[in-house]
Amino acid sequence: MILGLSFALVSALGTNLSGLFKARGAVAIERPVQVRHPVRSAADLFRSRWFAVGWIIALFAWGLHIEALSLAPLTTVQAILSGGLVFLAVLAERFFGFRLARRQWAGVTITAAGLAMIGLTATAEGPQR
Repeated sequence: MILGLSFALVSALGTNLSGLFKARGAVAIERPVQVRHPVRSAADLFRSRWFAVGWIIALFAWGLHIEALSLAPLTTVQAILSGGLVFLAVLAERFFGFRLARRQWAGVTITAAGLAMIGLTATAEGPQR
């Protein structure tokens, strides 16, 4: 079960990091993404190194998510994956130039505290039959 929870933690980190990489790659392309030209827009996006690396990380995180679900209880894995919001806030502000307001940090802190409570009160018991 510990391995599954570790996979969930790395999956949460990877999923949110990949989103930031893809966002940076989408901003960096020369032509704007256009709905009327989906193939050209997709090709432009994947030519961006940031965007392509973001997709690779996302695929890796997805595989870890599946492994985590096979090794640990669904509720615990999902709680850890929800904690990815905390990773997203910290990574976005520290490394990607986003600025979060005091109210947003308060929300992240409350979310982290709530998820910690779920983790602390979770039991390993299955349903009673």
